[in-house]
Amino acid sequence: MALKQTRILYNKLKWKKQHGNEEKPLMKNIEQTDGKQTCEYMESSDQCGVYPDLIPPDVEVSGKKALDILRTILSDQLNNDDLDQAAEVLKKWSKLNGVTIDKKGGSFPQNWLFEYLQEVDQFVENHIPTLPVEGAPGSQLEQLQAFLKNTQSMICYEVLRLTPVLEDTGLLVHLTESYSRHLLTKLDLLLNRDLSVNETFCLLQWGKDVFFSPDSQHVFRVHDPLLLTGWFEKATRKLLPILKNEVSRALQNILHYDKQHGHNEDSMDEETFRRLHIDVIQYLNAVIKNSKEFGKTLMYEAQTLCLKELHRFVQKYVDAERKHLKKRQPLNTKSVYLFRLISTCRQLRFFAPQLNNPDTNDSGNLLNILCCMLEELEDHVLSIVQKMMKHFAQDSLRRYFKRGEQIHILTEEIQNQCASLPQNDEGKEIQEIFVNVAYDCVLRVYLDCLMNSKTKRLEKRWGNVGERMKEDALNFQNTFTELNGSDDKRNQSLLERLSEVLLCSDVNALKITCCGLFEDFPNDSEQYVPGLLRWKGVLSERQVREVLDAIRDLHLDPNPRCVIRHPLKGLCCCL
Repeated sequence: MALKQTRILYNKLKWKKQHGNEEKPLMKNIEQTDGKQTCEYMESSDQCGVYPDLIPPDVEVSGKKALDILRTILSDQLNNDDLDQAAEVLKKWSKLNGVTIDKKGGSFPQNWLFEYLQEVDQFVENHIPTLPVEGAPGSQLEQLQAFLKNTQSMICYEVLRLTPVLEDTGLLVHLTESYSRHLLTKLDLLLNRDLSVNETFCLLQWGKDVFFSPDSQHVFRVHDPLLLTGWFEKATRKLLPILKNEVSRALQNILHYDKQHGHNEDSMDEETFRRLHIDVIQYLNAVIKNSKEFGKTLMYEAQTLCLKELHRFVQKYVDAERKHLKKRQPLNTKSVYLFRLISTCRQLRFFAPQLNNPDTNDSGNLLNILCCMLEELEDHVLSIVQKMMKHFAQDSLRRYFKRGEQIHILTEEIQNQCASLPQNDEGKEIQEIFVNVAYDCVLRVYLDCLMNSKTKRLEKRWGNVGERMKEDALNFQNTFTELNGSDDKRNQSLLERLSEVLLCSDVNALKITCCGLFEDFPNDSEQYVPGLLRWKGVLSERQVREVLDAIRDLHLDPNPRCVIRHPLKGLCCCL
């Protein structure tokens, strides 16, 4: 907004220069006789104002007079009318044959050109604000901001004030370039100080806004672009190691805070559940966003830097959590803490690719290592959750099959575990994972407990075991569908389809039923179908083999195995 206002003011002053002084010329004309220039002056003292004879025929005298006028103009000691007259005299003097300064401006005699340029340089040097006193890193931001703001305001004021006066003389370009040279010198001195990341970013941002904004380029004009690019390169080189230390320190503080407060399972509220990965992601995103303000080159450098620091952070985090898990009995660990570990690993793993620089092979390798560490810890924690659920399911279902206790105790416990999760997108994601693991464990423990029970005893207690199994499958499906919010009928279908093996006694019908099971659930059927055929107790061994041979004839090759692959990557359960 300030730069736009500067541009508007500049245009107004330029218009005034072009239209406001046309009725007050100090000279009628400039004639040349015998190789010398002479000037005919206005006779009216009202028109001449305070400068009735500033440009006499003698060039040396004229040069000194013009130099005095320039000094007076730069000193800002004239009122508007006198300033207009002085500007007109200086402009006419610049029209004398001499050395051209620029394409838009005038020309001056060779022997006076250096004097005028030196006067402008001296004026600029005297009017650049003094640098603030150097302080400790991180304590200079307000002083830097005040200095830069005052410097910008002062330069804009002086350039805009002198634009109508100096533009046609050719000295305006030198004025703006001189300001830019002195300004870059000041910025270089500031850059040599011991600065923090925010202070260095402050210099970079201000330099970008001033030197590259279309609204200010007429005020801050750099004659040699190499000076400007050199300063930005130097600032970037200085920023990166400071930024590296800052990122490392910030991530270390996050990790330290988590060690102090992240393991309190009895007070694991939603904020604590999400704090670690939210703090890491928000901080690194802010670093990338700030770097992007200065171009993609710096952004890529910052991404690579942040990825390296995140890799170090993840190494320390994974090591610390593994040690913490070893100190605790897995079955006595609160599940909400384990859920938090899974969520943190997943969120950091999903975020890490955003820091990858595709142009750097090292970044890709580092990203793979980082994600593998997080995935291994995630799988390790999932296996603990799985063992906890298996243990609890075994305890509940054994009582259910042996004593006839209510099965809803098991489902209520799973519901309580889900209730400990935060009710947000991350909590729902972890809940879905947990429900799938719990459902998988309950299903397999149920089938194991079924086949470890006496057939006759169950029939005596339940009557038709196949119908009871079908009823339990429906109850499980309703509970777990409500918990994970999706109608995944895979486990219900398996349990319900397996109940058909118990309900059916005809060998030919069993062949059709079992072949369908092997087609739809090959791994699970290999484990449970042969055992159920024998467990039901109504088939002879010859009939069992006849059913299995029929399956083999369809090239399904049943070969019971004890290892059950779970849908979650990297997990298996030996039941």
